[in-house]
Amino acid sequence: MLDIIGVEKTFNPGTVNEKKALRGIDLHLDEGDFVTVIGGNGAGKSTILRGIMGIGGLNYSGKVLLDGKDISKSSITERAHNGIFMSFQEPVAIEGLSLIEMLRSALEARGEKLALSAVKIRISEALEKVGLSPFIASRELNHKLSGGEKKKCEIAQMLVLQPKLVLLDEIDSGLDAKSCKNISTILRDYQKEIGASYLIVSHNLKILSELTVDQEIKVDSGRIVER
Repeated sequence: MLDIIGVEKTFNPGTVNEKKALRGIDLHLDEGDFVTVIGGNGAGKSTILRGIMGIGGLNYSGKVLLDGKDISKSSITERAHNGIFMSFQEPVAIEGLSLIEMLRSALEARGEKLALSAVKIRISEALEKVGLSPFIASRELNHKLSGGEKKKCEIAQMLVLQPKLVLLDEIDSGLDAKSCKNISTILRDYQKEIGASYLIVSHNLKILSELTVDQEIKVDSGRIVER
């Protein structure tokens, strides 16, 4: 499903603050694989996910292949339409935009013309599954939600959008043990249902309680140092 070949990233190139964030990252995921990425702060874990998603523009070298197709020059929108989903380490709140409006726009952008009532039902079911009130759907996106609630909301978005490649950046941050187990079960069931592949950055291995990890990667100073 996914091949990353020789991916590198430099911040502030050509300046005194130049920093090599990624150094020749090679990675392969098959359909249905679950891969975890570990390492210290600043090791380059999140930068790998952002490179796959296309965040940071085209300031990455190397290749990213999805189902054998080179998407290295594709926009974030194109990558999302191709079935890539990313949750953020710190999801932002967006005032004036409800969760329903955001997800309905996303579904319509890829050709799913659903009635508002159908979208509401799909979102409500996803929110209840992750342990959030369905009323959150009509509120401003992530507005006045706790850190843990924002992470649950991200998983609800995943369930609605149904991607085939899921990038999770510390999805377990802010979740208690019970919530971690529930999200882990949801990820396992979704993986079985869709055949999705996961690449997850995690400091809290409780999120893996219901999952079988196919590969664990350790990153240090922008390099994969252990598999």
